[in-house]
Amino acid sequence: MKILQVNKFYYPRRGADKYFLFLEKVLTERGHQVRVFSMKGPNNLDSKDKNFFSNNVDLHTKNIKDKFKAAKSVIYNLEAKKKFTSLLNEFTPDIIHCHNIYHQLSPSILDVARKKNIPVVMHLHDYKLICPNYKLYTKGKYCKRCLNGNYFQCTKYRCIDNNLIKSLLASIEMTIHHKFLKIYEKGVDKFIAPSIFIKNICLEAGWDEAKFFILENISPIKVTPVNKLKNYFLYFGALEEEKGIDLAIKAAARSNKELVIAGSGSYKSELEKLGKELNAKLKFTGQVQGTELEKLLSEALAIIIPSRWPENMPLAAIEAMSAAKTIIVSDMGGLPELVENGKTGYIFPTEDFIKLSSIMESISCKEAEKIGKEAFLSRQNKNLDWHYKELINIYNQVIEEKNLE
Repeated sequence: MKILQVNKFYYPRRGADKYFLFLEKVLTERGHQVRVFSMKGPNNLDSKDKNFFSNNVDLHTKNIKDKFKAAKSVIYNLEAKKKFTSLLNEFTPDIIHCHNIYHQLSPSILDVARKKNIPVVMHLHDYKLICPNYKLYTKGKYCKRCLNGNYFQCTKYRCIDNNLIKSLLASIEMTIHHKFLKIYEKGVDKFIAPSIFIKNICLEAGWDEAKFFILENISPIKVTPVNKLKNYFLYFGALEEEKGIDLAIKAAARSNKELVIAGSGSYKSELEKLGKELNAKLKFTGQVQGTELEKLLSEALAIIIPSRWPENMPLAAIEAMSAAKTIIVSDMGGLPELVENGKTGYIFPTEDFIKLSSIMESISCKEAEKIGKEAFLSRQNKNLDWHYKELINIYNQVIEEKNLE
């Protein structure tokens, strides 16, 4: 099968990007002709398709002229559309699989695919399809104000970085894309939802259920369990307010447990300050990958995912369970879909760091090994072969339906 994978970043920046790169590798190894389309950038991996990549769009530039260019690209990136057209003129795929294209690439590329009558599936790695700031979270709270299609709620509450101009641009972008152009509705044949939660919230926003497949993520890394666990809890991922890491710090201080925090983000200084105030046993490692992350993960007593925003289907949780680790998660978004409380992990009420603390206090090495084993077994049927077969079935069904139109 000829498959075009599309994502705005071509390096392992966050979970969505890691999955995109992982999928490119898996499909290629299984004999498919795989090409990619992305955005140029200093951190990019090498690719034979790099000459087709669109120019870098810096949304954080301070130059006024560049800010204006970036704003235009967010609405409709003509340069990305031109480059995408060039790629499709050379390579005609059986299907296009889009991941995160918002902002930098923009949905302008969907118009090209529609004009050429090439089927498109789109992976919902976040909530951008229905939420201007993609999180369903603003001002420290879970938020569904824009589900009715009034995207200017984003402007009213300054949901993008608490910035009026950025929030207004996001409101305009969503209104143009969904109200006027209906570009996702017309340009995407099917959406792949990694969790029941994200599918249901899209249905609540008015999307047609027939447009959705559900396919859980799988772990792109393999971690060999160690014989001896160390007595620390681990959080790994982005250091942002919505991730609830402050709750883990409060719980660690209350239970007198060591917490290792691996990652980077805008909330780091606040977390460090909180840790000092509470005299918590903390270790910040910075962002780690590869064997360093695998070692941290394998030796941890348990993994904490204390999100206060509705996580979709985070790779961190799946990676941990696939590595036979006990996970402790909040009851937000798709996280509870992964865990059978008390058997394959633990679920605590969002924001309840006291409950989280009591769970941390109760976990011994023996208990962690027992729960971790159950977590590992729960993921055995959802392995790479399963994921690959399900994905190819989705591709084939979408291609068949497109041919019948």
